[in-house]
Amino acid sequence: LAVRVISVISEGLFFSQKPEYIKNILPDNIPRFGLSAGLPVTLQTLVGDQGRVIGLESFGYSAPAEVLDQKLGYTADTVFEQVVEFLKEIRS
Repeated sequence: LAVRVISVISEGLFFSQKPEYIKNILPDNIPRFGLSAGLPVTLQTLVGDQGRVIGLESFGYSAPAEVLDQKLGYTADTVFEQVVEFLKEIRS
C-alpha cells in the first residue's frame, strides 16, 4: 500500500502557506485519511468532505499506552485495516 504521511502541527500555520505549497503537500483528487488522538473534527478540514478521520470522541482513560492503543484501535494493524476498508469503499 503506497501512502503519503503528513503531520500538521498547526492547521492555521499550514493553511497560511502559499496555495502551491498546500497543493504540493495535499494534492487534489487523492483519498485522505486522518488519524487523531483527539477529536476527529480537528482534521476534517485537511481530509475534506470525501475523506475519513478516526479520532476519539471522549477522553480521560487511564492505562498504559499499549493497553489504550489496543482498546481504542490505535495499533498499526487496526489503522491499516481501517485505511484499506476506506479505500475499498471509495473505489467501489
